[in-house]
Amino acid sequence: MTEDWYPRFSEEEMNRRHGMAKDLMEEEGLDALLLFGMGGTNRNAQANIYWLSCYRDFNHCYLIFPKEGPPSLFTGLYNHLHNAQMQCIFEDVRHGAYGNPERMADQLDALGLGNARVGLVGINPRFRILLPFEHMDYLAERFPEADWVDVSAKFRDLRLIKSEEEIEWLTEAARLTDLAMEAARIHAKPGIPEIELSGRMAAAFREQGGEQMVQFVTATPMANPRTPVPWQNPTRRKLEAGDVLIMEISAAYYGYAGQSLRTFTIGADPTPPYQALLDAAIEVYEGVGKTMKAGNSAQAVFEATDPLPEKGFQIYDSLAHGFGTDLLQPSIGIRGSNYLAPPADFKYRENMVMVIQPNPMDAEGRGVQMGDMGIVTREGFRSLHTFPMKAFRCDE
Repeated sequence: MTEDWYPRFSEEEMNRRHGMAKDLMEEEGLDALLLFGMGGTNRNAQANIYWLSCYRDFNHCYLIFPKEGPPSLFTGLYNHLHNAQMQCIFEDVRHGAYGNPERMADQLDALGLGNARVGLVGINPRFRILLPFEHMDYLAERFPEADWVDVSAKFRDLRLIKSEEEIEWLTEAARLTDLAMEAARIHAKPGIPEIELSGRMAAAFREQGGEQMVQFVTATPMANPRTPVPWQNPTRRKLEAGDVLIMEISAAYYGYAGQSLRTFTIGADPTPPYQALLDAAIEVYEGVGKTMKAGNSAQAVFEATDPLPEKGFQIYDSLAHGFGTDLLQPSIGIRGSNYLAPPADFKYRENMVMVIQPNPMDAEGRGVQMGDMGIVTREGFRSLHTFPMKAFRCDE
């Protein structure tokens, strides 16, 4: 295999990550980490395993990362094994078999971890998804003396600050995402079905090696809107003059994704209520961006969202959140929303990657989305995208 078949992070970068994982084990008194990941369409539920191994499975997989000794990765499906062995940076890559995770458990036994303190790292602590309960029951029964400790949140926090190499990958992901938005500007015309428009947008980055992470594309009449947010599954409905087109797009470069949110209008200018929403979205995007600087608190960013509730608007999604290969903390809402208050002790730090995505909606069911992914700097948020922060009008 030639080295350029798959892009690689440097040995120094991977050593940095492995060192952080071992520091976590030292701090928590752990003998090993046992990581679980699930596949799905975009594989972002593999983010933790990917961060250590450079491999994302399309199904489920386990990674044993011991404090002492070599790591072992177990794929969920046998026909994925060869590709996993090619991509994973670890030597010991096996098929985990079907049913209970017996082969993975056998390796825990071989490492002498049957009565050890093992840190469990699940998918995303925000959703409280750890290991499948059948697998956990099997492990608890097989190793009754083991001490299983959920360290998912602490492991996730290792990934909050991105390295320079990760930012390079994210910058490429932003470029690929911008290709989709440019394709939307070109092809969003009356008569094109949503599903075709979405396909043309995806083709713009797929042909350059991009991966589809988030592809939400929805058009609805400004005069009688059906939804304030873009849907996850585009319809066969054809765009019409007078529509508003709402989009949330994340194209990825080998798992590292950009994210851009835009609202266009079709064959007409924004109606006054939609223009008011767009003006508020851009005002808050800029205000939050100035506030989201290294050293500032999540509470300060939360307060920078106040122009939305002051104008009588609400939100349907978080207004800002961490990002990269999956959703990261903190997720910021606005006053009066159903989002939890921001963590009191959270401070933004340089090279954290965030998405600022104002998505105001009014009481009549109108909504827009405007936003970008970028990095936290000492001066404030800096978008990694170059597509204009503008609501384009798309005509024939």
